Amino acid sequence: MKLNKLFVSLAVVVLFTASVLGQNKPSNQPGSTSGAAGAAPAMVIDSYTHDFGEVKAGTPLRYAFKIKNEGKADLVINNVAPG
Repeated sequence: MKLNKLFVSLAVVVLFTASVLGQNKPSNQPGSTSGAAGAAPAMVIDSYTHDFGEVKAGTPLRYAFKIKNEGKADLVINNVAPG
């Protein structure tokens, strides 16, 4: 009886795992053709870092990163945090 329960439990786990792995997940990578024929945003950033060089303490610093949407859908940026 214990062997039967073990076998059924193992079969359920295998079937569940196979169904999860078999699902197609849409890709939101630039150039992807899933969804509405490639109508996805594609964020392009010229540079991910900026070096201010040597700066005296207390000097206010500002820099604007150039972000461009080269995709065919609206690019929504919900949150930005300094690193």
